[in-house]
Amino acid sequence: MDLRSQPCSRSSVVAAVLGCVLLAGVAACGSRRDDRAGTVNTACATAAPGVTQDGINLGLLYSGSGFGSDPSTLFRAGIDARPDEQNAKGGMNGRKITYSFRDDESVPELNLVAGRDLAEHGNVLSILQFSVAPSGSAALLEQQGVPAVEGVIPDPGEHRNVFGYSRPLSQLPVSSGWGEFIAAKGGKRAVTISVELSAATTTLAGISAQSLRAAGVDVVTNLQVPAGAFDAARFAQQLRAAGADSLIAFVPAQTYYQIVAGARAAGVNLTVALGNLATYDRSALDLVGAAAAGAYSFLDYAPFELNTAAHRRFLAAMAAYSPQAASVPDGSTLIGWITTDLLLEGIKAAGLCPTRASVLTGLRAQTHYDAGGLLPAPIDLSKGMGNIAPCYDYVQVNKAGTGFDPVAPAPGCGHVLPASG
Repeated sequence: MDLRSQPCSRSSVVAAVLGCVLLAGVAACGSRRDDRAGTVNTACATAAPGVTQDGINLGLLYSGSGFGSDPSTLFRAGIDARPDEQNAKGGMNGRKITYSFRDDESVPELNLVAGRDLAEHGNVLSILQFSVAPSGSAALLEQQGVPAVEGVIPDPGEHRNVFGYSRPLSQLPVSSGWGEFIAAKGGKRAVTISVELSAATTTLAGISAQSLRAAGVDVVTNLQVPAGAFDAARFAQQLRAAGADSLIAFVPAQTYYQIVAGARAAGVNLTVALGNLATYDRSALDLVGAAAAGAYSFLDYAPFELNTAAHRRFLAAMAAYSPQAASVPDGSTLIGWITTDLLLEGIKAAGLCPTRASVLTGLRAQTHYDAGGLLPAPIDLSKGMGNIAPCYDYVQVNKAGTGFDPVAPAPGCGHVLPASG
């Protein structure tokens, strides 16, 4: 799928086409065999957004520019590869899968404009979202019953139309997992680390503090790093003054590895350093190498180092359909793949005549979804995002500082703490 061929202006309107609908649970459909694809095309009685006899069109709400955006397009590369793999096998019941995208520029108000455009004029069955500002369109999409599958869910609010493969990091009540991991590795006195003027990372630091205390780890303080230039030596002195033996950091990957390397250089003895999802980043690790040996990161997907059949399938699809992003396996690309795969499973479960309502039902029917083996543990979406098991895989920087080793036993599944926790 060539993403560049898709319309990208928020003001563009895709012409409406006829599709199909599932009425009162009865598929009012007739089907025919498409000899070219070897799959079934279905003609449905009435129109549904984004569905024709030969195609299914999806939407993508994406922060491709602005603060906190993903200018690398790696997430989109993963989105491209999964539908193209499906299309090579005949599509979805003979229908070719395409998508149109809008850039919300990381602004909630523009996310609302883009979401309304896709939902009301873009002729899309469902929406994929990888945005730092999804709150803009959240109420509108829920009101209109548009299924939304999100690669990252920064807003932990429950919306019945929103799905994802991972429990939101800021979801309440808090999970015990991070605290249990640090305690098991010998941490006794921890600092949490967030980014100055970042409400999201400050919230995550507070949530991790609850997890740590529940595991019996003393939380000494929260330290903050600037969003810009960073003095690792000065920060190491703050760590020394805090008297902590462990840390959990919600900061960019490059900053995380500078923190670990700076602490080592200053003789600060850290028993455990735990980074967030973004710190599983080989390019950032390469900047400090062995100085970050032993540092940990948690992941909500199986690390590439496990080299499972599911990883090999993903890498083959990337090589075939998104070769520009296939040279180095990347977590953002894998997140795009898994997010799209989850939506396609929901559409498959919706039957021969999918509608927005039946896709929502199909997504809720995913009670043992594991992305073909790419998730740490299967998830159950039948009871909403807040009830997803808080399971993570962990990786550790190897002694040479050249890569990551999976941490056993895996996965590490904490439990949800009492709301008062």
